[in-house]
Amino acid sequence: MEVRSTQDGILRAFAMLLQQQSQPRNVKKKFVYRQFGTAVHASRRLTKSEGAAVDALVGQLEALDPRDDANNSSIESLLKELSKQPVRFVPIKLEQRIDYSKPYPYRSTKRGG
Repeated sequence: MEVRSTQDGILRAFAMLLQQQSQPRNVKKKFVYRQFGTAVHASRRLTKSEGAAVDALVGQLEALDPRDDANNSSIESLLKELSKQPVRFVPIKLEQRIDYSKPYPYRSTKRGG
């Protein structure tokens, strides 16, 4: 049997603290993000005429259904006109919460819990 002194115990405790500190904490993610389209942002402050032109183009784009193949050519032409304006396309991400909750912590799922 090994006899440990107080100094030895303090050194061992300090070594354990340093070991815990060097390992990063494993943090669970609370949200998951997925692509949700793009937004149109002005790259600088727009004049009234530029703002009106951008709003008109965006309104026409919103009216079209992107899933319909007949609208592809008109959507492409509207996007070309929009890219000539002082705007940039910013990707949007949808934030979905990850649910870690249990149905009921003290009930077995075998018995309908």
